[in-house]
Formats: sequence, C-alpha cells, structure tokens
Amino acid sequence: MWKPLHALKKTVPFLKNAKVPEGQTVFVKQRCKYINCYITYDRDLLRDSNQNLDAVVFNVRDIVKYQTEDIYLQRSPVQKYIFHSLDSSDKYPVCDPFFDDFFNWTWTYKLNSVIPQTLINIYNANKAWVGPKWNMTWVRKMTRLTRNLDRFNKKSFNKTNAVAWVIPRCKTKERYQDFINDLRSELKSYNYSLDLYGASGNRKCPSGSIQKFLEMIEKKYFFQLVLEDAFAEDYVSERMVKALSYIVVPIVLGISEYKSFLPPGSYLNAQSFDMKKLGAIIDYLIQHPTTYYYFFDWKNHYYYTAHPRSQMCDLCTRLNGNETTGTPTSYRHFRKWWNPDYRDACKEMSMNNRFYKNF
Repeated sequence: MWKPLHALKKTVPFLKNAKVPEGQTVFVKQRCKYINCYITYDRDLLRDSNQNLDAVVFNVRDIVKYQTEDIYLQRSPVQKYIFHSLDSSDKYPVCDPFFDDFFNWTWTYKLNSVIPQTLINIYNANKAWVGPKWNMTWVRKMTRLTRNLDRFNKKSFNKTNAVAWVIPRCKTKERYQDFINDLRSELKSYNYSLDLYGASGNRKCPSGSIQKFLEMIEKKYFFQLVLEDAFAEDYVSERMVKALSYIVVPIVLGISEYKSFLPPGSYLNAQSFDMKKLGAIIDYLIQHPTTYYYFFDWKNHYYYTAHPRSQMCDLCTRLNGNETTGTPTSYRHFRKWWNPDYRDACKEMSMNNRFYKNF
C-alpha cells in the first residue's frame, strides 16, 4: 500500500478502524484461496523496486492530504494502482485532475467498485452472506413474522409516538434542516410530533447504554429517521443496522439505491413522496397496525451486521487472475466516478480550508 514516503509506518490504517500487518499473515488467517500475496510498507522497496510490485493501494485520506509531487513512483504498464476508501466521497472528494486516468481498480463501499466493500452486510436465514450488491435479489413472497410473536405484538401495538431522530452531529442536523422543518409541520397537522434526540435536539438522550436508549425508541416510536452524515451514493452505514435491529420502521432520505440494501416493504424512502404523501402514509400506518406489521416480515428471511467484511481474499484472488495481464484499464474520469458532484464538493472544501486557515 502506498503512503507518502515521509508518512510510512510498519503498519498502516488499511481498513477503517483496523490495521493490516505486513506480510502474508492476513491471507493465511482468513484462509484465502490464494495466500501468495504479500503486503509491504517498506519505503525502500516502494522507491527502488516499485515496478516489480503487482499493485499499489492508495487510501483516499492520503491522496487528498498530500501534494501530487509526493507521488513519484515509477509505474509498470501491467501494475495495478488501486483506490481504497471506506470514507464517503462527500467527505473526501478527490479534486486534483492528476487522478483522472490514474487508478486501474477501485476498492470502496460503492457497489460498482472493482472490489466492493460495503459498510453493512446482509445474511439470509441460513447465515450465508447475500449482499448488499448490484441486482440484489430478495425473497419475492415473504412469510409473516411468527417467531417471538407475543414480544413483537407488545412492542408494535403499544407505541404512542410517531417519529424520532437520533442526531449524530449538529452539522448533520444543519444539512437536513429544511426536510426536518417540513416533516415536523406536516406531522403537526395530524397531531403527531417529530422528536429530535441529541445535543441539538428538543429531547435529551436518556442516561444509560445506547442499547437501552434504542430500546426506548423501539418501545415508544413507530418510525425512526435514519439520515447519514454523508449524502453519497451507496453510503449506508451502521446507523441503518441499529435501526433495523429493532421493531421500528426506518425513514431514509438520500441518493443511495436502497433497493440494493433494504428488503422491499421494510422502510419508507422520503425521496419517493412529496411531504403531504409522506405524512399521509405515516398516519395510515399508525392507524392501521396490521399493515404496519408487514414492514417486519423480512426478519423471517434476513439479518444484518454492521462491520465491513474484509476483502483481502478478493484482492489476492484478483491479483492472481487474468485481470493483471493484458490491456491496462483505468478510470478516465475518476473524480466524477468517485463523486459526480465533485466540482461543488471541492469548491466547498477549498472554501472551508481557507476559512479555518485564517484562525
């Protein structure tokens, strides 16, 4: 994996919240089909023998932080330059045109990456991983939830409040402020409330563990807003898993193709309705609990986890395949692939950098 030479270490943050050691250990421990791949951060090897390496991995946090002159590696025609990120393209847009037509492969949370590594995982009832992925195929006719039926009825039919939102950051609230104001106004016409929990909300988070807090949300509320910090395609984080773990219907708002991440009939996408229609649907489901019940049939067929799956085996398999030979391929318009609105995002980032530089 590449890092600017003055920033190299023996171990490097290779995955979000994780470190990958040098050598073959990770491939052996994960029982990969191929274990002949070798990870190195040796600065001398990168500088003197770079063309002998099969691939060089560039992390987004490095390439947006350092100048392009830091990248002075000599490149082999068959070598793969791989872009890696589990951070959102909204937070880390790539602005320098130097990186257009630079990367051969991509390894990100985006589903159309060469090596997709989503932030959440979907498993079927047999505990087999099934997604998220492009052209996700769901069970067409889901059976009615029967397990723990008494527990479910107690939690679904004793609810008293409409919608809650657990605000992760004040900046997130600012991004969605217009939507929040409109939804709150519409719910008020039905005598419902939208309760905001957090430092910038109208309700204080109760003391105790996060689990106890989410259990309170489950007990009192029919719906929970799940609004991501990042407004980026395919960026669906552990917040969604937390909501899906309880008897509460998530309301989403974003540009992700949610049908690749969530079973049909398990959520409401605010992007699909005008505000009056959304308010009417919320009211109808509250007034008709039997219909509300259908939103949880998927729990008979799937469950979610929040930790990104390691794709190290996939990486090594691809490096052993035919994709490393033949005609080189690259992302000619990489900046646009990574963030279709990169011009606006880069302009905003530049303005913010200048602002903070003055303080």
